[in-house]
Amino acid sequence: LLADEISPDNCRFWDTVTHEKLDKDRFRQDLGGVVEAYKEMLDRLTL
Repeated sequence: LLADEISPDNCRFWDTVTHEKLDKDRFRQDLGGVVEAYKEMLDRLTL
């Protein structure tokens, strides 16, 4: 795998259980909780 950047700004991320959006759609669709969703993604991707 070769990637320049993988982030919620250029990928789609949804929780497989709750189907909650954890990506740029939170901002685009005015769903709120953008910072919290991005922190959640960081927590999930950080080993």
